[in-house]
Amino acid sequence: MFMRIFILISVMLLFALTGCEHVSEMVPPDTPAPAMEATLKIGVIQPSNTFTTFSQGAETARVQINEKGGVLGMEIAFIRRDNQPVASEPPTPEASVTAAKELIEMEDVFALLGPVYSSNAVEVGPIAQQAQRLMLPGSSGSNVPAVGDYVFLITVPNPFQGKVMAGFAMNPNELGAKTAATIIEEGDDYTIDLVQAFEAAFGQNGGEVVHSGAYSVGETTFTALLTEIHKVQPDVIFCPGFQPEVPLLIKEARHIGITATFLGGSAWDDRERFLSILDDNSVLDGSYYPTNFSVATQDADVQAFVSGYTALFGSPPDGIAASGYDAMRLLARAIETAGSLDRVVVRDAFAAVSGYKGATTISHYDANRHPVKSLAIQVIQNGQVEHYKVVEP
Repeated sequence: MFMRIFILISVMLLFALTGCEHVSEMVPPDTPAPAMEATLKIGVIQPSNTFTTFSQGAETARVQINEKGGVLGMEIAFIRRDNQPVASEPPTPEASVTAAKELIEMEDVFALLGPVYSSNAVEVGPIAQQAQRLMLPGSSGSNVPAVGDYVFLITVPNPFQGKVMAGFAMNPNELGAKTAATIIEEGDDYTIDLVQAFEAAFGQNGGEVVHSGAYSVGETTFTALLTEIHKVQPDVIFCPGFQPEVPLLIKEARHIGITATFLGGSAWDDRERFLSILDDNSVLDGSYYPTNFSVATQDADVQAFVSGYTALFGSPPDGIAASGYDAMRLLARAIETAGSLDRVVVRDAFAAVSGYKGATTISHYDANRHPVKSLAIQVIQNGQVEHYKVVEP
């Protein structure tokens, strides 16, 4: 009996040792985990409560690019920062600067998308330039890229917007205007830039600017300003500012009897919010504004953007979204052209962009790092935005 027990124990021990050897061969104890795919970090500076379609457009491009293998085999990841400390107030230059420094110094992002407001972008530009980070803002301020060769506009610059809207206003086949009033937002780079361009073009073509006025952020009544404008009875009023002030201003203007046609700037194309201010948007009917994008364009590249954006966010994109989309697509294209992440080579590849087609079409960049591209004019009818026409550069 003792011998049988001894043999049985010996067999079991041998089996246990052999089994352990097999397990040891199947799962080596020091096998490293599979390597993670390389990631390309891009910083996004985005207000949390205005022009949010900029980052959504960029996200559409990021998803599409990653689905096709990323950039140089790297997956694109967005690192986001909010530059709007108070939801009911505009984003601030101070918060934008803080966001940019965090993204560059702490997150070591390769490039920056945003910010949107020109007054914020001009403050972030020097930070991006010093750190040699490409900065592609959603703003249209003509002075934003002046800081240096790492900053490029994506949307149509203000001087072209102002010139186009002045020509549109005076065209006898359009509005046939001979007199105009202009309104800026006090201290805002974007509206000042646009109004200066509009007034210059309007005057050069023989028109007369009969009143220039301003309002401040947060104002809800504009009686004094509109009373002065009503006295001079302009044919058109160029008011390229933001919501909520502009819709409220137009409503009050109609209430006191001003019949002039209102013209806006690309800031109006934050259309979901712009059209959410008033209970009845019919007072906005017959107003026109420019944008660098139109959903009505049947080009295959445009429709790829429209369908991709709509699938992700459940509604069609606007011109702000188009800028975010093109910013990411153009950045990816420059990196692929450079074939590396050498910042100087990528910058040079970006500057050499030619014949780009995405949400919009960019012929090339001029010496000021402004994109040369067409402009679409939109009209508000029945309280909704409709495409009106395209103006080539």
